[in-house]
This record gives sequence, structure tokens and C-alpha cells, in this order.
Amino acid sequence: MKSEARLKMKMTGRACNDRMSFTTKQQGAVLVVGLIMLLVMTLIGLSAMRSTILEEKMAGNFRDSNIAFQAAEAALRDGEKDVLCQGGCTRNPAISGLINFDASCTAGLCGGWSPTVWTDATKMGNAVVYGTYTAATAISGVAAPPKYLVEGRKCNAAGWATWKNCYQITATGFGGSLTTTRILQEVYIMP
Repeated sequence: MKSEARLKMKMTGRACNDRMSFTTKQQGAVLVVGLIMLLVMTLIGLSAMRSTILEEKMAGNFRDSNIAFQAAEAALRDGEKDVLCQGGCTRNPAISGLINFDASCTAGLCGGWSPTVWTDATKMGNAVVYGTYTAATAISGVAAPPKYLVEGRKCNAAGWATWKNCYQITATGFGGSLTTTRILQEVYIMP
């Protein structure tokens, strides 16, 4: 009987066992389905990673933008202190009316108003760096200290008995990089 089994094994290349006959009829379909499932899971994983990386970049940019906004806001407050000469003001001479305001914005004081003063590189080159005249402490976490310009002119509004000195303060703040900037403006009217 052993010799007969050996003979069948030589002829077919496999043992004559009924259990083995089921495995020989498979054509590899499970392998193909498994590889397709693996490919689909890989694509889902890559998509999730890409989404997470994008959200992380967005959060970082929002943080950087917020830092720039806060720096510009601090420069506005510094400009107000400079105009009022409060908090250890060291500007000499101190801002008084519209004296020392000129077209080239010497020492950060600009004569007249320009809604787009920040686009003029020459004028922004004369902008006052945060804390220069008020001894305010430096802001950490910014690529460059914020700066401001003060534009002065006389203004009058309905209901005012006289003309008043009005100051438009334009402040530029930087975030963690120099490419992130925020520009804020306010009009400060002397009481």
C-alpha cells in the first residue's frame, strides 16, 4: 500500500489525501483581496496625515497672525503714551500741538494724513520703534519690534466748538516671522 501511495505521489506531485485536494484548487483570490484592502487602508491613512498636517499649519499661522496683531496693538498704545507724554516719556521736545510734524515723518511725526502711510518705505523708515520714547519693555516672541507713525492735523466735527488736534497713529506689528505683519490705525483726539 505504501508503494502505491508513493507511485501516486510521483505521478501527481502531491499526496493522495482528500484534505489536501481543497487547497490545491485555490487561485490566490484571498491574496488579491487582502492587497486591495491594504492599499485602501494606506490611502485612508495618508489622507488623514495630510489633513492633520494642514490643520497644524493653519493653527501655527493663526498663532503667528495673533502675535503680530497683539504687537501692533501694543504699538498703538505706545503711540498714545508718546502723544500724551505719559509713562516716562523721553521725546525731546515732547509732542505739543502740531509742532515738529513734517512731510518726511522725521522722528515718526508726519504732517497731514495719508490713509496708506504704511506703503511709503521712506516714511516707515522713520517710524518710531516700540518703547523708544516711553521706555516700554521689549515684546518677546516677535521677529522685529513693532513700530508706529503719528500723523497730526487739526480736525473739527459737528458739535465741537473749536478745532482740535487729532493724531492718526499707524502701527505695524510683526509675528514670529517678518512675513507676518499686521497694520492697525486709530485716530486719537486730544481732550
